[in-house]
Amino acid sequence: MRIQISSKELNSRNKTIKHFLKPIARDYQDLYVGSTGSSTTQYIASAKDNSSRTTGRYDDMRFRTVIPSLRAMYYERWYRIDKSKGKFYYLDRAYLHIYMIEPALAEEKEFCLLHCDPNEPDNAAHAKYKQSLHLHIECTDSSCSPHCHIWPHAHIALNTGYLNHVLRDVNSLTQAIEEAVLMLREEVFDLFLKLR
Repeated sequence: MRIQISSKELNSRNKTIKHFLKPIARDYQDLYVGSTGSSTTQYIASAKDNSSRTTGRYDDMRFRTVIPSLRAMYYERWYRIDKSKGKFYYLDRAYLHIYMIEPALAEEKEFCLLHCDPNEPDNAAHAKYKQSLHLHIECTDSSCSPHCHIWPHAHIALNTGYLNHVLRDVNSLTQAIEEAVLMLREEVFDLFLKLR
């Protein structure tokens, strides 16, 4: 299994997650990262702020971003494995979703998704793209055909050619996530700010 950490390392992961979400979080001090929906076989860390529901599934948690019309959801799902050296966990997935808020409709629409599925089976379709940090670009305007039929399903890998390095350990992956979040801040969020 790729990206394994001890239970002790897992306990400090929440602080690390909060740190790499800082560039896009509206109020870093108000951002909370903690265990949600965990059990004896899995640990789920999710991010939220006081605008989020107080109860619910980890993928329902949201936090405000630097752009008032965008909200975000981040979670990591880790599965427990027992080794002779003790309890360890491997990363199943790390997902950051950016949602566009439609105030008039009181709903949110997926806008941009940053995913990493490091333990996607090597022989699965698109594995080398899904194992890497990859983007999905959402499109809800069907008049933009074929764009709206392609982009949401494409796995736009950010680390092609460097997959072994990025998935070497949790520190390498964390560094790649930090860079990807910063890229989203500078190349997406900052452009939104200029439109205002």
